[in-house]
Amino acid sequence: MRRPFSLLCAGLTFFVSVFGGGGQAWAQREVIQHQPYVDLRKYYLGFRLGMHAPDLRITNRGYMTPEGTSLWADTPSYQPGFSVGVIGGVVLVPSLELRLMPTLHLGETEVDYTDGRSRVASHSVKMHSVTLPLELKWGAMRLGNIRPFISAGIYAGSFLGGRRGDVLRLKALDYGAMLGFGCDLYFRLFKLSPQLTLSYGLSNALDAKRTDLRDDHRIYYTHAIERAASRMVLLSFSFE
Repeated sequence: MRRPFSLLCAGLTFFVSVFGGGGQAWAQREVIQHQPYVDLRKYYLGFRLGMHAPDLRITNRGYMTPEGTSLWADTPSYQPGFSVGVIGGVVLVPSLELRLMPTLHLGETEVDYTDGRSRVASHSVKMHSVTLPLELKWGAMRLGNIRPFISAGIYAGSFLGGRRGDVLRLKALDYGAMLGFGCDLYFRLFKLSPQLTLSYGLSNALDAKRTDLRDDHRIYYTHAIERAASRMVLLSFSFE
């Protein structure tokens, strides 16, 4: 993990040096700092765009249908989704910020069922959601036009798009914790912040009370899952 992150920061530093007006500074072996006072502001606003991979951490019951078929569920692959949100931040002390980031995530994941030998069914789960993350962001010492940072926080969210009759449906409310890292890149007119965030749901997101499937044999697929917690890997680009 450390080596890819170092390579990412090195590549972003080169990008800023060449395209952010640092070409001449490079020749002089001295980096000209863009927006040297931007981090002294008390409050700030911004927006972010990103791609994410939603997932479900499934705990199986070891359920067996009346026909004698055992069902085991898992998410075999990641499917990319789209994210967009806004940022409101306050600087608590130098290098430490508190940020509120309402974000819309659009995505879905596939849940496959096996009988222990082969796949017997596959169902798509809509994971569209609106989340309200609250995080602390700690920035290291600024080096020229780049500053690495780490972040940690909690979030509350609401799943959208579930319909009556869906085989698997998620509850309206969810909550969890998140951890991230990235770099602030300083340009002449704005600050760009690539960030990789890992989110882990702490609640059971599966809606198991399915009266709409009471007389439908597909309710076996719901009964086969004891717990399903949401999780997500998000790569976002913030503009301030």
